Amino acid sequence: MREKRVIEDLIMRSQRVEKYDVGETFRSLSEKTGIKPSEILKLNSNENFFIPLDFVRGILRQVIEEIDPRIYPRDEFRDLRLTLSANLNIPAENIIIGTGSDQLIDLAARLFLREGDEALSISPTFAIYERCVKIQGASYRGIPLKSDFSLDVDTILSSTTPRTKIIFICSPNNPTANQFRREDIIRLAEEFDGLIAVDEAYADFAEATLIDAAVEFENLMVFRTFSKVFGLAGLRIGYAAAGGRLAKAINERFQMPYPVSLTALRAATKMMEKMDYVRVFTSRLKSERSRLIDSLNHINGVKAFPSETNFVLFQVNRDSKAVYRALLSRGIIIREIGRILDFENCLRVTVAPSHMMARFIDGLKGALEDAGQQ
Repeated sequence: MREKRVIEDLIMRSQRVEKYDVGETFRSLSEKTGIKPSEILKLNSNENFFIPLDFVRGILRQVIEEIDPRIYPRDEFRDLRLTLSANLNIPAENIIIGTGSDQLIDLAARLFLREGDEALSISPTFAIYERCVKIQGASYRGIPLKSDFSLDVDTILSSTTPRTKIIFICSPNNPTANQFRREDIIRLAEEFDGLIAVDEAYADFAEATLIDAAVEFENLMVFRTFSKVFGLAGLRIGYAAAGGRLAKAINERFQMPYPVSLTALRAATKMMEKMDYVRVFTSRLKSERSRLIDSLNHINGVKAFPSETNFVLFQVNRDSKAVYRALLSRGIIIREIGRILDFENCLRVTVAPSHMMARFIDGLKGALEDAGQQ
């Protein structure tokens, strides 16, 4: 069969894009270990297990009873923007809704980058930025964080060129779990002519946000998600805040007409209306996060870093890959990170309710012993 040139070109281009590894799943680990899926502890994707499942299912039952899935969503976009506007204290017209914050980040990359352009970010950080940049045929550079995980603003700014169109900043950052200083990001927005794209997926677990600044600066775009604090990861819905002209252009000209399902829109609106209830569980998560960090730091050979997210980064005095494998054998999935700046053998674990954390801590102690014997 004759090769199709357009397909071959696409396959060749795909070689420059790294495959995104979602890690082990319930089913894949169950097949490898023989452990029942219901007995597997999944702590690798920063999902929110504090939000009661019965509460989320109750919201979804209400939604299913109210909607007509035969009809495209229209008013639901406006309803969610108005609800977000009231909660965030920003105008509704500055809000863009998408299929998770990842889709909006990808949309920003598609709008601002062409082949031969460049994007900067920090290192280490969330892998999706590099992926989105390279899909556009643009180049990507990560500027290392300082040894205390803070932004090296001077180096970032001095690294820009006329080809640099976007600077991606994840704050709080994944995997370092720290939030960057507001004044540092504002300085980037003031001194850089391109887009400052700030991913605030974990901001609800921290103390600050740049949502208000996104309305003031025409080159600052802040991305948020319903996957973390609201526990709606499976529904895939997020939003962004941007200056009026940018938000209007994206909403009216560049975003797809119906990018989010009717179910997700209505569920997100109902969750926002229960914000006081959600905050109760966010508070519990923060308390459990403190206990987890303390527990980790009381294990010989383990150092936990401070966290302003719903996960904790920690370092072990064993080979991190060996510890990760030993945890998998116990039916516990976390994220193996490896080297971060000068810190070797790092791993990342989702903060979960106390009974899940107790099992994780026990499993980690055993995994460290196993790794030490290898």
